[in-house]
Amino acid sequence: MAKVTLEKLADRIIRLTPEESEELSLILRAKLMPEKARQQGLLQQQQPITQQQAAMGQRPGGNIPMPNARMAAQQGLLRW
Repeated sequence: MAKVTLEKLADRIIRLTPEESEELSLILRAKLMPEKARQQGLLQQQQPITQQQAAMGQRPGGNIPMPNARMAAQQGLLRW
């Protein structure tokens, strides 16, 4: 039943004149505005990032540079 109703609604939307589609667009935006505002408010209420969360994806030893070929050879990590 719902599928038939949705198909009829889709057909009606497709047949809208440019003026009607603009009016429908305005109505939808107005109805969605409170939801957007609510979601933005929820984003602002989120807890601040903890130090542990900020460290995620970072190397545990700090800023250790990636070894280049010369450094790897000096440490015996590179075989020639």
